[in-house]
Amino acid sequence: MRTAAQFILVGLLSSSVVAAPLDEIIKEAEDYLRVEPSRSLKLLNAIPHVHSLTDIQQLRWHIAAMRASVPTGDMTQLIDSLEVIFHHQKHPYFIDKLVSITSATGIWLRKNHYINDAQVSLECSYKHAINDRQKLTITNSLALLARQLDELEKAKSLYVKAKRLARIADRKNLLAIIENNQGMIALEEGNIGQAEQHFRIALAGYQNIDKRSGQISAGINLLFVFAVQQQWVNFQRLYSPTETLAHAFPNKAKQALLFWLNTRFKHMHGEPLSREEKAQLINAFRQLDDDRIRALVSLHLTSGMDISVPVIDKSKIKRFNRPWFEKVKRCEW
Repeated sequence: MRTAAQFILVGLLSSSVVAAPLDEIIKEAEDYLRVEPSRSLKLLNAIPHVHSLTDIQQLRWHIAAMRASVPTGDMTQLIDSLEVIFHHQKHPYFIDKLVSITSATGIWLRKNHYINDAQVSLECSYKHAINDRQKLTITNSLALLARQLDELEKAKSLYVKAKRLARIADRKNLLAIIENNQGMIALEEGNIGQAEQHFRIALAGYQNIDKRSGQISAGINLLFVFAVQQQWVNFQRLYSPTETLAHAFPNKAKQALLFWLNTRFKHMHGEPLSREEKAQLINAFRQLDDDRIRALVSLHLTSGMDISVPVIDKSKIKRFNRPWFEKVKRCEW
C-alpha cells in the first residue's frame, strides 16, 4: 500500500509531465509570432480547456493569441484575449508585458472606432515604454490614429520623427512599417507616384528581414497603385507571390482587397462581371477593415464596373466602458 507521501509524489510527477508539453506548445506558438502568426493561433487553439491552465500559462496563451491576432486581423480573438489578460493585471507577467498589452488594446480600440479611448491607451503604453524600440512602435500607432482622425499633417510629422529615430537605431522592421504608412497617406492625397515609391521601399524592406505579414501589406498596397496606374505587367508579376503569401497568412480584410484588385484586373482586360461576382465584390467590400480603404476602393476600383458599393458613413466616435479599461485610463501600474 502506498503512503500518503508516495501519492503526493506521484501527483507532482504527473502534473509536471502534463505541464511540460503545454509549456512547450505555448513556447512554440510564441516562436512563430513574427514569422507565421496564423500558425501560432493554430497551435494555441489546439490546447484544450484553456481556462483550466495555470495563471501564468493562461497569460502566456492569451498574450500570444493577442499578438497573433493583430497581423491576422482577428479582432474577435484580440478582444476576447484582452478580457482574460486584464483579469490578471496584478500578475508579474502582466506587468512585464504591460506595454504590449496596452498597445494592442489601443489597436483594437482604433479599429473599432473608439478613437479617444485608443489615444488614451496608446499614450499609457508610451508612458510605460522602457526603451526606444517600444517608443518608436507606439509613435507609429499614434500616427495611424492621427491619420484616422484626418489629422494628416500631424501623422506625417510623427512619421518623419519616427523614421529619423528608426534610422539611428537601425530598426529595419519599423522603417518598412513607416514607409508603408507614408505610402497610404500619399495615396489618400492623390500622390500616386509618391505612394508607389513608399510601397516599393516598404516591400523591399520587409523582404530583407523576411517579415511575411509586412510583405503582404506592402505587396497589396503596391498592387493597388499598379491598378490605379494601369501598370498591368507589374501587376501580374507581383500578384501571384502576394496572393500565395496572403493565403498562408489568413486575413479576411486583406484577402477581400486582393479579390477586388484581381477582379479589377480581369474586368480591365475584357472579362464582364457576372451577377454573382458583383455580389461577391459587395461582400468583400464589407469585409475590408478600414473605412479609409473602402473609400479608396470606391474611388479607384469601381469605375466602369456597373456596381454600387455601400455608402461609407463617417463612424461616430464611441466610448469604451468595460470595467477593466478604467485602470488603463488611470494608467497606474
